[in-house]
Formats: sequence, C-alpha cells, structure tokens
Amino acid sequence: MKHREGRTMGKVLRRMAAGLAGLLLLVAAVLLLSSLWPLSATQKRALAVLEAPRDLPGSNGYATLATLGMAGTPGQRQARVDAYVAEYLRWHAGFVDHTLESGDQREEVTLEVKPRLSAGGNTEPFDPVLCRHATGCLARVRGQPQAVAEALLPQAAVLAQMDELAAHGHYQSPLPLDAATPVPNMRPLFVPLAAHALAHVQGDSQRSLAGLCRDAGIGRMLLGHGDSLLTSMVGGALLAASAELFADVLAELPVDAPIPEGCTTALAPLTPQEASNCAGMQGEFAMVRGGYPRVAQLAQDAPWWVTPQTAKLLYDRDRSVARVAETMGQACLPETLQAIAGDRPLPPAPVPSVWRLECAANAVGCILSGIAGPAYARYGAQQQDTAARLRLLNAALWLRGHAAQRADRPLAERLDALPAGLRGAQRPITVSADGTALEVASRARRGGRETLRMPLPPALSSH
Repeated sequence: MKHREGRTMGKVLRRMAAGLAGLLLLVAAVLLLSSLWPLSATQKRALAVLEAPRDLPGSNGYATLATLGMAGTPGQRQARVDAYVAEYLRWHAGFVDHTLESGDQREEVTLEVKPRLSAGGNTEPFDPVLCRHATGCLARVRGQPQAVAEALLPQAAVLAQMDELAAHGHYQSPLPLDAATPVPNMRPLFVPLAAHALAHVQGDSQRSLAGLCRDAGIGRMLLGHGDSLLTSMVGGALLAASAELFADVLAELPVDAPIPEGCTTALAPLTPQEASNCAGMQGEFAMVRGGYPRVAQLAQDAPWWVTPQTAKLLYDRDRSVARVAETMGQACLPETLQAIAGDRPLPPAPVPSVWRLECAANAVGCILSGIAGPAYARYGAQQQDTAARLRLLNAALWLRGHAAQRADRPLAERLDALPAGLRGAQRPITVSADGTALEVASRARRGGRETLRMPLPPALSSH
C-alpha cells in the first residue's frame, strides 16, 4: 500500500514539475515573442509625424522671452542668456553622468546649485489692477485709469521689449529637452493688455489696435513655431486675448476707422496646422522622450534584485516611447488636420491598452506610458475655440468693410453673404439675442461659457 502511495505521489510530483516547466516555457515564449513584436503601423506613423523635421522661420525668440523685463540692451541680455545656457549645459551633463553612476543620490545636491537665469527678470509681481485676460479689460481700465497707469510703470521694460520679441520668427529652447527643462516665466506676455486698453481709453485707439496686432503676432509665433505644448497653449491664449480686446476696441470706433498695417496677417484665420497643436506636441514628445531613462539607469534606481538583464524583461525604452507617440501623434495626423479644417470635434487621443502582447516584456514602460497619456483632446478643443474667435473677428471685419452694402437688411441676413470660409458649417456664426454681437458655439466651454462672443460697432448691430 505504502509503495503504491509513493508511486502515486511521485507521479503527481512529476506532473507538477512538468506543468511548472511547461508554464515556464510558455512564459519564456511569451516574453520572447513580446520582445520581438514589431512596432505597430500606428506607432510608426505617429513617430514619423512627431519626429518630422520642423521648419523654423526667422530668428529664435528664446533669449528675448527669457529675459523679458530685464534691464540692458538686447546684446547684453543675449550675452547673459549665452552664459546661462553654457553653465546649464555643464550642469546637466554632470547631473546625467553622476545619476547614471550612482542613482539619484546626486540629485538633491545638484538641484541646489542648478543654474538659474535671474537677477532682474520678471521679478515684478503681476499687479491685480492689470488685466490678466481680455474679458472685462476695457471696463476695468476705464474704471481706474490712473491706478492702471501707475501699475504699468514698473513694467516699462516689458512693454518696451515686446517689439523686440515680435521681430522673431520662432521660439526654441537651447537647453536639453526633458521634463525638468526650465521654462521662462510667460505671464509678462499679458501685461500689455492693460496698456493697450489704457491707450484706447486715453484716446489713442490706433496705438491700441497696433499693439494688439503686434501681440497677436507674438501669440501666433508661439502657437505655430514654439517648442512645447505649453508655449503653444500660451501662444494660443495670447492670440485669443489680443483678438478679443481688439474686437472690443473696434466696437467702440466708427466703422470707417482705419485698421493698422500688419493686422490682416496677425489676425488672419488660423490654418489647420496652427490650430492642431502639432508643433507644440512635437516639442512635448521630444521632452517626454528625453525624460525616459535607459535600462541601466532604471536598474540603478530599482531594488537589488533588478539587474540590467532582468530590467530588459520589464522595460523597453524605445517601445515605451512609441506608445507615448501613439497618443501624442494624433495632433499631427492628416485626418486630424482634416477634422480641424472642417471644424469637427476631435476624438479623444488614444491611450494604448496595457493588455497588449507588447507589454509582456515592457510592463514598466506600458504603465509609465499610460500615466503619461492624459486627455489631450481638451487642448485641441481650446485651440479650435481660438480659431473660432479669429473667424468671428474676421467676420466682423468683413461686415465693417461691407457696411454700405445691404445696410437695410437685418444683420442675420447680412451674415449669409459672408465668405464660405467664415460662415462655418459645423459651428455657424449667429447674432446674439440682443443683436449687438456675433456668436459661435464654444467647444472647450472654459469657465462654463457655451458661446464665444464678438461685439460689433452700433452701426452694424441689429439695434
């Protein structure tokens, strides 16, 4: 009996061993197949559009923006930036080398001596009297012009240097692109809003309009030729704010008031490429890619049992980057540009599943890429609203230019004569309930607003 039981137990153990061996072989086969699994066509396509060479027109506005508000001539401020960049590059190289050698022990020490471009730039607080955005700016300034004038005095350098910034064609940081790359303070870009409103309130409306067009051009440059999603969004916000305040000023002027030179270009309707956030997403992708660690660095920071060899079974940098590209690349795809051209809603950016076969040999990378894949659709909706604001403004300008034609017709009927590119099929321009403004539905609905509004001069309104 005991002999029979022993043989039975032996068979069970042998079966268990065979099953375990089979399981290990299956796991090994899955890991091998996963490691050899090629990038998908979608990933390759996304990588191609995100890594495509960029056309950067004109000169680089980095030094001007980084020192906006600093004392000194353009040459002196450029010299400060050059010295800072050289110092930062040395610091960054030492930081990366030491981190690879000894984990993150160096990081706390290094961050304390991280080079900074300071001493005089952007140090003035943003006075609450000034306008942070265009909505209500004219009323705010008109209610306290002296206080606004006094609040603008410390911002004289910022106001003077905006012309210098407007002369540049693109913005590109010379620093290594990763998640820790310092970004200049961009709040001063909105300081001139109050100055332009004050110029109009004080009777110099042409200077107000010209300044708003200049700032719209700066916003357009950052939007279409910036180096990150942040600069694209700031550029779009500056462009939208300038266009909104421009319309507010124009609504208080006669319909035959001249439009300053350069406004037609600065405030022209956005192209699908500009409204796509593609340029910003290309820069964002470069920063994300620069922040992904190598296997050796990942193993260095991991528990003792994770070696570079075992780390390769958990993490693949190139595949992780390709998964991030799958999410970010949508902004640059032809079908996205076609949707923007037709002003159709953009679908949410895809977030690749962690249950794909490719994740078996890249579990860490798949989790990281999922965390780094927020819903970029809301950024696209905001830029579509920026495009809609410019469409509203150009419709108002067209109505001004044709004020004598069909003047006896209701405003709603005059809108039917707008050029096809301004009318909008998906979000048609309508007349506000009070007949004093043009409206279009908002896609981003920021601040709960369901419509975007552009005021009209009384001579063009329905009342």
